[in-house]
Amino acid sequence: MKSVLGEGSSTSAHGGGPPPRPSYGIGSSSEKQPLLGFVISSVYVVAHRKTLTTFAHPRMNSTCVIIGAGMTGLTAAQMLSARGLTVTLLEKSRGVGGRMATRRTDGGVFDQGAQFLTARTHSFMHMVEAWNREGLLRPWVANSAGVITQESDLVRYVGVPSMTAVPKHLARDRHLLLHHKVLRLDRENDHWVIGCEEGATLPATAVILTPPLPQSVEILNASGLELGSGLADELRSISYNSCIALMAALVGPSAVPPPGGASLGPEPVRWIADNHQKGIHTVEGTVTVHAGPAFSDAHYRDPDEVVRSLLLDAISPYLGSPVRMTQIHRWRYSEPRSTATRAAVLAVEHPPLLIAGDSFGGPRIEGAALSGLAAADLLASLIHGVSR
Repeated sequence: MKSVLGEGSSTSAHGGGPPPRPSYGIGSSSEKQPLLGFVISSVYVVAHRKTLTTFAHPRMNSTCVIIGAGMTGLTAAQMLSARGLTVTLLEKSRGVGGRMATRRTDGGVFDQGAQFLTARTHSFMHMVEAWNREGLLRPWVANSAGVITQESDLVRYVGVPSMTAVPKHLARDRHLLLHHKVLRLDRENDHWVIGCEEGATLPATAVILTPPLPQSVEILNASGLELGSGLADELRSISYNSCIALMAALVGPSAVPPPGGASLGPEPVRWIADNHQKGIHTVEGTVTVHAGPAFSDAHYRDPDEVVRSLLLDAISPYLGSPVRMTQIHRWRYSEPRSTATRAAVLAVEHPPLLIAGDSFGGPRIEGAALSGLAAADLLASLIHGVSR
């Protein structure tokens, strides 16, 4: 199945084979220098901050800061924390998971982003099996019955009670600062100073950038950081599809066929799901619709009422009951159109600055997670001199 938000960086079921094996790229040609100043300590609790935050910069407070709390950032944080490193996650939104997103409304609960996940590699399968045992995932479909797909041999897992279950689990007991949008990175001797909106600053001995690549490039440009020409050209060559998601609450059950999901596309609608049939804890008739990339690009800036009318017309055979409420969400960076050849890249060697995410690991949830593991492995190898 090719669904923009079926699975994927958190939002796409993108075809084209398995995600790349973890491999690392060196983005600068400077000589490697030892990484110092990490505090070996236990991980501390999640924090909510929306007001001005200024942190002291003494060397003993040195921290690995991960920008972005989607699957890439969360898996990187998990590995680095397990290795005894102090990690802080900065997330510009009000919650974790990125495009593994669930929206709770008066009309019901909707998985508005990634609809399911699959595992193609042993590394990710091991993680998925653990989440399944812990009750965070459950198998949804194990073959193509009811879901049109080109990958019918893969088990599809959905979150319990929704797709945010795994990200919330990974964020548990992490030092997490929400509502912190990073604007720039300034290099000061052997560490970074991270500048956020409202004047907040945070020191870091190492930084991992995990947002969608265009947002990471925006931070790099604002910081005046010069990358090697080869890496810069590669980053500029990667672009993303957008996706418009429509959530529709019906007065009764939908006409989406069992088991609650179908690929309709490619255009104007690629995917439709009945969240209740999927097993999400919600009422009957809560439908998520993902528009195709061409439709989404053409209508991205159109008024909600225009988009709503066009999409409801397109899915009318699947409604089954009158519509009582709708909401629209626009995913500007739904899935990368292409991916880099490396699962993570070291853009600056001293102090370390790494870039990771779905545009490196691959446009599925699995690819995003593996990119996070690759970035953490590369950083840990710099610190400890060994790889996992």
